[in-house]
Amino acid sequence: MESRRSAVAGLLLSTLFWGASFPIIKAALGEIDPFFFISIRFVLAALIVVGFLVAFRKSIVRLLNNRILWIVGITNAAGFVMEFYGLTMTTASKASLLVNVNVVFMAIFSYLLLKERINGRAKVGILVGLMGVFLTTTGGDLTVLWSGSAVGDLIIFLGGIIWAYSNIYNKRAVTELSLSPMDVTESMTLTSAIVLVPILLVSPMSFQVTPFSVSALLYVTVICTIFGFFLFYKALKTLTVVNTGIVMLFEIVVAIVTASIFLGETIPPLGAVGGVLIGIGIVLVS
Repeated sequence: MESRRSAVAGLLLSTLFWGASFPIIKAALGEIDPFFFISIRFVLAALIVVGFLVAFRKSIVRLLNNRILWIVGITNAAGFVMEFYGLTMTTASKASLLVNVNVVFMAIFSYLLLKERINGRAKVGILVGLMGVFLTTTGGDLTVLWSGSAVGDLIIFLGGIIWAYSNIYNKRAVTELSLSPMDVTESMTLTSAIVLVPILLVSPMSFQVTPFSVSALLYVTVICTIFGFFLFYKALKTLTVVNTGIVMLFEIVVAIVTASIFLGETIPPLGAVGGVLIGIGIVLVS
């Protein structure tokens, strides 16, 4: 019980980091190209990891020689590319809602990949969650589907589905392999960085060096990537995938509150209803 409480406390802290990152990233994208931003984030984090491993004479190869670890890195990188690019077209508040609907899809992937049964309640939850996504994205106005905002919403929504798939392998990485949560954090950082290097090389590399842009880059590199993921993997070792997702709903609250305070974002009434439906769908699936 004590270990579960510790896991939940650590996970809440990581969701605090990640929730605040949505408005920070949204604001920083005015000064940093999204593809350069996400790529340099993981490349810098990987350099920190390599420095740590070399300093303590730990093997790097062991963190790169397993199929599960590469699936984690590839899907993580793909999800983040879609999130950062999608945020150039939509709000931080909506992005946090659409990313966290991945809990609904975790149930689907658990059924397809792990042969876990989906009960009637979970099926209802999936339908309710998808309806919530529709209302959050469109606000009930179908003409919005052809707008830039809807395109950004769709990209982030698809990124959330990729993360749902990734979390199945995140769980396997911390439970099936002889690796600690820190090992998995280091592996995810390295494999993600390797996958993102080609994107970095072809990106515009547009970066207005200001105190805010540099601070935002350091925040997502050190706090969100290294500390945030370490706490996430430590919690995932103890908690189930879906229960982890439930605790991470706190991320939505943090993102919406901080986006409202610092960016002046608001969610239209039907969009707010959609957010509530997403939350209900997640609870039903769980």
